[in-house]
Amino acid sequence: MAPGQINVNIFGSQYTLVSEDDDNFVKSIALYLDEKMREIDRSQNMKSTARLAILAALNITEELFDEREYRKKLLNQINEEARKMNHSITELLEE
Repeated sequence: MAPGQINVNIFGSQYTLVSEDDDNFVKSIALYLDEKMREIDRSQNMKSTARLAILAALNITEELFDEREYRKKLLNQINEEARKMNHSITELLEE
């Protein structure tokens, strides 16, 4: 196998991926996708692997967007607290 190639199994199919990332990281991503597809398959019992993959992709995308929104709110809170602290420090230094 060439450098950067990683073999993974997703929903019973073998794939050779090419990545500069760590092998374990890539395998953990593939495992996550596999778990999502199996989770949907258990609840939906779909016949089409393509439809199953699309639903898994949509679910993972929703998770990503939720995390981005959470991160944005958290950064806004941190920035607001930093602004307040900066204001308090400035007031103390001006006394």
